[in-house]
Amino acid sequence: MDTIVGIGWTMLGAVFLGTFALPSKYIKNYEWENTWGSFFLFAMLIVPVGFAMLVVNGLWQTYADVPWSIILGVMGLSFLWGCGFCCWGYGLSMLGLSIGYSLTMGTMALVGSIVPFFLGSAAMATTLPGIVIIGGILICIIGVGLNGFAGFQREKSQAAGEAAAAEEGRKKKPVLLGIVVCILAGVLSSGLNIAFHIGGKNEATRISDGEAAPTTTRPDRAQYARIAEISEKELGNAPWMAGLSTWTLVFLGGAISSVAFSLILLCKNKTWKNFGAVASGRNLLFTFIMAVGHFACIFFYGIGGWKLGALGTSVGFAIFQSGSLLLGNGLGFFTGEWKGASSKSRTWLAIGLAVLIGGIVVVSIGNSMT
Repeated sequence: MDTIVGIGWTMLGAVFLGTFALPSKYIKNYEWENTWGSFFLFAMLIVPVGFAMLVVNGLWQTYADVPWSIILGVMGLSFLWGCGFCCWGYGLSMLGLSIGYSLTMGTMALVGSIVPFFLGSAAMATTLPGIVIIGGILICIIGVGLNGFAGFQREKSQAAGEAAAAEEGRKKKPVLLGIVVCILAGVLSSGLNIAFHIGGKNEATRISDGEAAPTTTRPDRAQYARIAEISEKELGNAPWMAGLSTWTLVFLGGAISSVAFSLILLCKNKTWKNFGAVASGRNLLFTFIMAVGHFACIFFYGIGGWKLGALGTSVGFAIFQSGSLLLGNGLGFFTGEWKGASSKSRTWLAIGLAVLIGGIVVVSIGNSMT
């Protein structure tokens, strides 16, 4: 039952991940740094950290007995996630939703699923459940790649006969650069899942009453413990609240890079004045809605990973990324992104989506076997 519930929560997170950026289409008179800078401020600091401070008992006290190596590791990896988020925003502006989303999510699925699996469940790799899970993750990655190929075919068919050879030559550089940026975004953004895995890593060794306590640790606490475990067992938080203590560190690390980068661009391009433009209040409301949707996707993914157990950061992450890609491509199709595309590109899209669904089913079966 926990497997089914975990998959349900994870897919709900995927729905929000696939749709949270939709309001950005209705933002006017803003440059990239205005839109994404205000989004980063809301999404990395105000919404998640503010919510955690309201509902989590002793939020900051949670970290008192967590080794600095864990805290810095989580924030360092999430710092990379923030960098990846910035790259993704640029990549989407260069390549569009289908190609940019497929490349980034595919790379994230590869790095963000496989690495935590071998960090936390390497012994299972040679067992039947482990082989099934790894196979399912690889199927998901193949499906993502097929969707990316479909996106390339779409762009090729839509652009046929519409541009002169000279203009085509000018377009090659940004397309190639966009591919590199999106792949880099996927590699860096995988730091999100790895950071959550490290923050939840259990190396707890409690000290018995008859043993002498190390000078760095009180005898009634774990020398090393999961951040969420401290929040739940020592501070009395419900499991879903306790998980927010780990996510708070992740968001703080991501905020350092993403907000700082946006501030640099705002100063460099002198675009602060855009916040006083007509309809700026509406624009900020849209970015706030985006932030709430983004927090919802992470929050529900966290609950799903918890329900899926030890393999939540491998199986759950694959489902999370693949499900959001399914929805993202579906929305792109129904909103006219594939208008004028060839039947060949549509066929590749259908094949890619079918493979992704197959991968989700396989990883679900593998998890139920453990």
